[in-house]
Amino acid sequence: MTNETKDDATKINENNNAASSAEKEKHEVEIQIEMTEAEKIEQLKEDLETEKARAEDYLKRLKYLKADLENFQKRAKKEMERIQKVGIISLLGKLLTIVDDLERAVSTAQTSNKELTNSTFFDGVMMISDQFNKVLKEEGVKKIDALGKRMNPRYHEVVSRIESSDHPNNTIIEEYRKGYLLDNEVIRPATVAVSKIPKKEESIKEDSAKDDDNKEMEV
Repeated sequence: MTNETKDDATKINENNNAASSAEKEKHEVEIQIEMTEAEKIEQLKEDLETEKARAEDYLKRLKYLKADLENFQKRAKKEMERIQKVGIISLLGKLLTIVDDLERAVSTAQTSNKELTNSTFFDGVMMISDQFNKVLKEEGVKKIDALGKRMNPRYHEVVSRIESSDHPNNTIIEEYRKGYLLDNEVIRPATVAVSKIPKKEESIKEDSAKDDDNKEMEV
């Protein structure tokens, strides 16, 4: 083999080796690219999960904030209604004093001055009293039942106790001042007198109860 032939063979081998090396490097680069793409995809998945968890956390916080806001609005509305109602009750209390005076004037005229009841002045007072009562009724104000009812501390204020054999104990037998309700809430209680059993009858009942107890013990 001549020197030229050896050189050509060497060159061919070198070229083959270079080509093989290039192919190998290309393959390694492709593998690296594939790994990089896989890593990117994996990283994107992790990022997506992180953002998803963050979004869920924000949504949960938003729901809590919304619930807090709704509760605040409800409390504010109730407080506003309470303040308005307190103001209304205060105003009604002042109007009821006028109603009391008008009704007292009408009652006094009817019982002690018959001539006055036939006057235009009396008719005017009656008309004003009726108008006041009509307004109160339209606003949902109701009178508290008292006479003949059993005393209830929620609705009745007892200022006197009168002995009576004709009524059960704690029965309202006189009403000094009318009581009123607004939406079942007491604006002011009725001022009343209630019955109480006379002492003699109470003693008789106690003695009778003792006799019954003694008889049961003897048996």
